[in-house]
Amino acid sequence: MNTQKNVNQRLSKLYTKQAESKQELSSEKVELARKPNSILSEANKLDNKLRGQESKIEKAYLNYKQSQKEWINALSDVESDANKLEDDLVKILDAAQEIGVDGRQIDGFAAAADLVGTLQNITRDEKNLYPPVK
Repeated sequence: MNTQKNVNQRLSKLYTKQAESKQELSSEKVELARKPNSILSEANKLDNKLRGQESKIEKAYLNYKQSQKEWINALSDVESDANKLEDDLVKILDAAQEIGVDGRQIDGFAAAADLVGTLQNITRDEKNLYPPVK
């Protein structure tokens, strides 16, 4: 009977130690786990960061859209004015020819014609340089 009693006492101690060990591990897990408020705080910081960047990109997007519109309008205006200047150069050539003079030899004509041609090329070629966004 003493032997049975000893076995029962030892088993009891063993179960008690095991139960205490489990309880200690459980409380350590709770202490190591993040608190919901801590997670919420960090999530709020991330949300604010994202919203700040979204605001920044939205502003840049709207600025680009406006600038692109202005770019196209400027190109159109320059193209129209350059075409008028080309017409004026043609009139100079015609008038010079009527009096028997080569209009291309008139002082400044070649430089004006080159610049007008360059402006026309730029306005034609660069319309797609900065594409519109939807």
